[in-house]
Amino acid sequence: MGDQGVVRRQYWLWVTRPEFYAEEDGSDRVDLDPSTEADVGGWWTCHRETREGDFVLLYRTLPRSDIAYLIQAASDAYYIGDDPFAHQHAWDYGCDYQVLHKIQPPVTLAQLRAHSRLWEWSPLRQNFQRRAFLIAEEDWRRVAELAARDDSRFAAVCGANEGLSISPRSMSEERLEETLVGDLSLLKPFGYDVRLWAHPETGVTGRQYVCRGSGGRIDLLCYEQLSDRFVVIELKSVRANMNTFGQIASYVGFVKSNLANGREVVGLVVSRGTDARFADACAGFDRIRQINVEDLGIDLSQLH
Repeated sequence: MGDQGVVRRQYWLWVTRPEFYAEEDGSDRVDLDPSTEADVGGWWTCHRETREGDFVLLYRTLPRSDIAYLIQAASDAYYIGDDPFAHQHAWDYGCDYQVLHKIQPPVTLAQLRAHSRLWEWSPLRQNFQRRAFLIAEEDWRRVAELAARDDSRFAAVCGANEGLSISPRSMSEERLEETLVGDLSLLKPFGYDVRLWAHPETGVTGRQYVCRGSGGRIDLLCYEQLSDRFVVIELKSVRANMNTFGQIASYVGFVKSNLANGREVVGLVVSRGTDARFADACAGFDRIRQINVEDLGIDLSQLH
């Protein structure tokens, strides 16, 4: 009876191509490096059985042919097949994700093939010809040992997150969401007198609202009675960047096309500051604004 009802963490290998792991000049994609505290934004395609808290190793196909990132699923899988970009690539499911660690040096294909206990490992036998492989725990440990052999921080990062259902950054954003849902009046001094929106027919609320047919989830979809407008709120425990801008601009467009019925739709990002590109983008797009978490009187370090 000891483990009955307990959902065990799953382990996955995601396979990705150069256009999704490298910049145009061939260098590593900056927003995949967690040391930059960048907002990755959006979703990553995954298996439909992916659950929030699952651990993922990211395998990069040629020319890299290596495992270079440790990732954690930040949501259960949700359907993205109606999203035009996902449909173009025949992707059906995606999930929110958090990059936990960049493996340095990465685990090479040669190392995987040389491991005596991985000769029959499914990803190797299938030459990494699928987007997602469920990994048996014993195989996960073997690959993790290879990663930890030359990367002294890998084991520590795994250990720090092993007992957590979601990453510390995701937990901070979840606590921030709970704080705002509990007291949306915190936004009043900034010109937003809002309430959490609920669909008039289904009763589905605007908290973690799934953009069906577009992909992604709106953190808080709110409505402002006085100005008769929708307010799309995106929450970040890191600096807002161009990924954030693209994400919330997409959500604003989704609400305008599918829910607003001609009413105004604006976007609001609550984050720990912004980078220059986000600020420049907002300067040319007056429907999106940003507020610093600290200016709301919220201390993320105290949200436990």
